[in-house]
Amino acid sequence: MRVVGLITLALLLAGCGSSDKQSEGSSDCPPLAGGATTPRVSPAIEARETMFLTHVGIEALECSDRVIFSFREAAPGPGYNISYEPAETAKTEDGSGNPIEIDGSAFLVVRITPAMTAEIVGEQVQPSYTGPRKLTPEGTSFVRQVAKTGDFEAMVTWVIGLDEERPFTATASPSELVVELG
Repeated sequence: MRVVGLITLALLLAGCGSSDKQSEGSSDCPPLAGGATTPRVSPAIEARETMFLTHVGIEALECSDRVIFSFREAAPGPGYNISYEPAETAKTEDGSGNPIEIDGSAFLVVRITPAMTAEIVGEQVQPSYTGPRKLTPEGTSFVRQVAKTGDFEAMVTWVIGLDEERPFTATASPSELVVELG
């Protein structure tokens, strides 16, 4: 009887715990505070300054992933409209309508306005963002790829490809827009 009890205990312990980050992110973590899958839109502010994108980064946290859009500082910060869209509209380049391959099963479209990735100074165009058009992170739980799909008429558009629709938050400051997914 004691042997059966020890075997049962060993089997139970073997089934508990996991070093798989995706498993941790989806089962051992509390829901993302303030997160939802509904669209997020920044407050309307008249005469908002044009934001110049300088960097896009991805952070893998213990229970969430963050996509961070960094800008030259300008108050009050970037305006945004963020929502899930079907693949056929999300994976399309603004202006041209050309298809863009983006890894993932769900697509969160981040529109930042007024924003640009280059500044026109006199006759010259000076890029403010010189990074890649696509970022494929390692070690994230949910984000599969982030891709720039537009920079047209003072609107910069990026698409976050995810494993599935996830609750998200959006937080803006004078130098960043942080989209956190959990």
